[in-house]
Amino acid sequence: MKDEDVIEAVYNAALDYIYSVVPPKRILDLDISAGMDDGEVTIDIRLITDRSVEIDQRTVDEAVKVASEKADELMKES
Repeated sequence: MKDEDVIEAVYNAALDYIYSVVPPKRILDLDISAGMDDGEVTIDIRLITDRSVEIDQRTVDEAVKVASEKADELMKES
């Protein structure tokens, strides 16, 4: 699988997770970046909602976990 395909799948996994737990109308700012660095997938997420910072951070942590699991799954298939 090409790096671009892995990056896109990881990005989509994080985005899908966030939208599955946060209604879009509550999201004030969302920035997700995924990339490859020496064969390792990097994921960075910034989420700002009308909820508390603690809840947003837990959502980001879980989204990173889901995206990382997706990356691991795809890298094993390659």
